[in-house]
Amino acid sequence: MKKPKIYIALPEKDENLRLVDRDFLRTFADVIQHPGDKTPTPEEKKEACVDVDAMVVGRSGGWLSKEIIDAAGALKAVGGVGGAAGQTEPEYLLDKHVTIINTGWAMSPAVAETTLAMMLNGLRDFPHMIERMKEDGWGKARGALDLTGKTVGLIGFGMIAKRVAELLQPFRVDLRVFDPYIDAAVVAQYGGQLVSLDDLMSNSLVVSVHAGLTPETTGMIGVRELALLPDRALVVNTARAGVVDEDALVSALQSGRIRAALNVFWKEPLPKDHPLRELDNVILTPHGGGLTLDTMRRHSESVVQDLARFFKGEVVQNVVTREMLARMT
Repeated sequence: MKKPKIYIALPEKDENLRLVDRDFLRTFADVIQHPGDKTPTPEEKKEACVDVDAMVVGRSGGWLSKEIIDAAGALKAVGGVGGAAGQTEPEYLLDKHVTIINTGWAMSPAVAETTLAMMLNGLRDFPHMIERMKEDGWGKARGALDLTGKTVGLIGFGMIAKRVAELLQPFRVDLRVFDPYIDAAVVAQYGGQLVSLDDLMSNSLVVSVHAGLTPETTGMIGVRELALLPDRALVVNTARAGVVDEDALVSALQSGRIRAALNVFWKEPLPKDHPLRELDNVILTPHGGGLTLDTMRRHSESVVQDLARFFKGEVVQNVVTREMLARMT
């Protein structure tokens, strides 16, 4: 039987697709590797994918356009490392009956752990204490609070939020979830209750954003919603900045009434003159809550194993469906 042909549209040293996993692809496919360490241009992609059966794409290699997809007339599957399936022209691929393999799940453990870490740091004021220890030799937290027993609200209840819910279980929190796409019974399995957005914002000491950025969710958390938060509430965002209105959040933080811990921003990198940089009630970390060595291993293993399943005619474990696209970024 003729081997399938797979084009790796990633630099040779991209750690999201390990050498050992590239070698695994070669055990069942003829592999075309983009040469060198630079991102392939759209023209290079179009030339390389003319007769390929599958492509592996990702952030470091750029994504897909309709023109590239049209050039790949024999394309049957696309594997994306690093998540962001929305950057592969997914609707167009599905219209052409191309299977989309997504490894976004691989980030879930790391992003969930980042979320929990930001909750604890925000409530306990650890960054401030570290700074005071370094500069003054001693110091103390400003109004530190326990996470144990508090009400925590999760906006969105996908893979990452579900893992956050699991991590929160030892803290015996009152877990509330807002997600119009999820069933209350599913939330209950994780020890939470499905509530309205107003209920969540009004009662949660910690609000953590886990919704994808879609036309429906853009600016969903604005002046009105932030005003519902109890005093000293903590807003954590490790998902997409645009779900929260930028001006509204900055204004709420400037008032000193609430706190925030942010891993994502409306423009990245965050501009040096952004007003958030001047505030001492917000924790700012570069967007990368899912970037661990373990995440990269999971990305790499997942995409090649699913490509192997696909070409063996087996069930692919991590595919993107049309129904999923409405909730994906």
